[in-house]
Amino acid sequence: MVAQPVMTAEEWFDGMRHARPPTADDVTITWDGRRLDSREAVMEWLAEVATRRAEEAADADVRT
Repeated sequence: MVAQPVMTAEEWFDGMRHARPPTADDVTITWDGRRLDSREAVMEWLAEVATRRAEEAADADVRT
């Protein structure tokens, strides 16, 4: 079973559009140290996650 996102990136951005900009210490930092401090950075990271999930799903299909 493939996990489904709770909300889309667009829904998240829409909910955050009235928020103040993040401070230097108020951003998400991934396990590999990447700072998700802009829309572009988040969209790139989400695309990588989607690719990884698709690869994992394809690998699971091959094994079954």
